[in-house]
Amino acid sequence: MISQLNNILKKIFNNDETIIFSLVILVFFITVYALGSILTPFLLSIIVAYLLVGLQKKIEAFNISKNIALIITFSIFIVTGAALLVWLVPLLYIQLQDFVLDVPGLFNDFLSFVSNLPAQFPDLVSSEQISIFFQAVSDELTEIAQNIVKSSISGIQSAITLLIYVILFPILVFFFLFDRTNIINGLIKLIPGKREMLSKIWFEMDIQLSNYVRGKTLEIFIVGIAAAIIFSSIGLRYSALLSVLVGLSVLIPYIGAFLVTIPIVIIGLLQFGLGADFYLLIGLYLILQALDGNLLVPLIFAETLKMHPVTIILAVFIFGSMFGFWGIFFAIPIATFIKAVWNAWPTNS
Repeated sequence: MISQLNNILKKIFNNDETIIFSLVILVFFITVYALGSILTPFLLSIIVAYLLVGLQKKIEAFNISKNIALIITFSIFIVTGAALLVWLVPLLYIQLQDFVLDVPGLFNDFLSFVSNLPAQFPDLVSSEQISIFFQAVSDELTEIAQNIVKSSISGIQSAITLLIYVILFPILVFFFLFDRTNIINGLIKLIPGKREMLSKIWFEMDIQLSNYVRGKTLEIFIVGIAAAIIFSSIGLRYSALLSVLVGLSVLIPYIGAFLVTIPIVIIGLLQFGLGADFYLLIGLYLILQALDGNLLVPLIFAETLKMHPVTIILAVFIFGSMFGFWGIFFAIPIATFIKAVWNAWPTNS
């Protein structure tokens, strides 16, 4: 048994490079797992810088020097970020504040709607089921209230941390964008021995991840703007807040679309009731989701991510349980990385 296990390990780790690379990956995952919250601004900065590299290369295609292209790219990032802080963030804050103030009224409307269900649909819903539902909601609200109290205690500390992140974020993006080559070369030099497998993995990941990050960013903007147009035209409350949620939901394939549908249905139901506006809202929203999944995603990503939907969902659940939010956020890139490692891993022929 031991000899068989030894033979299997020799086949997997058949040279020094595979052993060193495995140790590097292990250290990386342990670091992210232990220091994920601390590394948040660094991870976000790397993502944005990686996104801006594509814009920089497109600018260079117009016969513009690299340094000028970098300056233009970073300027666009600063102007866009400032516009979001000045326009979108205050709008979201106002709508979020309105939503918090409206929660008691919305909750009462929701309870009234649920209480009337047995009378409207006696064959489907009973009074006993409604009582059990109310008890479950009451228990859940108690737990939420306790969490809110705990969160409010650390609110000042969180605000200070957020302010530091806002200041630190553009500085990190600057260094990751302008010093990208030196940073990558420095990290590669830390890995001793041969780097043939690492070069293969980096080549495949650079193509896959660049297309994924830029494609997802484009998808977020298109879906979010389309949702804003639909919600605003119908007159749905909290349209900006819900549109941002719909846009960001594409970061979690399949599951995100399902989760963000719940608040849209609830708010639409409480605002419009079971009327024509509610059915129009749900119909247009489902059309948007269908167009996103069946038209937009294939057009943007084409053959970039050749992974079965079951594999993607499994990756979201596994890495989400391991690393929380960042595991969900990076589920597809991590799965792509594992696939690249599998393809580049040397085998004994």
